[in-house]
Amino acid sequence: MLALAGLVLVLSGITSSLAAPTTARVELEERGTADFILHPDNPLARRFANLTERTNPSFTQNYKTGGTVNFTPTGTGFNLNYNVQQDFVVGVGWNPGNTQPITHTGSFSVNSGLASLGVYGWTTNPLIEYYIMETNVGISTGGTNMGTVTSDGATYTIWKHQQVNQPSIQGTTTFWQYISIRNSPRTSGTVTLQNHFNAWASKGMNLGSHNLQVIAVESWSGSGSAQQTVSK
Repeated sequence: MLALAGLVLVLSGITSSLAAPTTARVELEERGTADFILHPDNPLARRFANLTERTNPSFTQNYKTGGTVNFTPTGTGFNLNYNVQQDFVVGVGWNPGNTQPITHTGSFSVNSGLASLGVYGWTTNPLIEYYIMETNVGISTGGTNMGTVTSDGATYTIWKHQQVNQPSIQGTTTFWQYISIRNSPRTSGTVTLQNHFNAWASKGMNLGSHNLQVIAVESWSGSGSAQQTVSK
């Protein structure tokens, strides 16, 4: 944290020889429906907030400092209503993630405070927390501006920021954040992950082995709602 029905991708190529043309067909790994839910009772989420109780199946989370996160996985995505006074993150996706594009469709409304909607993930070796923010409301990332990348009809600004002794999927430690922020916000679309990963790598921002990868909402001290479907 700062401060998601699968598709078979087919590559078809036609090679020629003196005898006769042939067709080469390569099928990439099929990605099934989203199999991972990052909900408020997840150990990673709990490290970011002082939580008191959770009520299944809606994952209603109450915070000692005040506020609630009403998060309901739908099988194809999630519904969310929240009103909080501290950081939280929830989402639906895969563990492990990969480089295939993610399509998300739906709404995202921010009534107050800071919030983001987009791809959120982690890698290990190296330990990296990364964001591709499709909508960013009021969030200042800090760190170093690493330039831009053009993808999916928009320009994204790239940031690199070091978190020192902060919560992670490997406990409290120091790690880097890689962040792409879309300059023309949207709540639905396809995110071509490889474009961002390639742009980051060209700037020395290399990822490791994929861990969780979700379409997520994160907020700091605010209220809002979201309804999203998620697919690869």
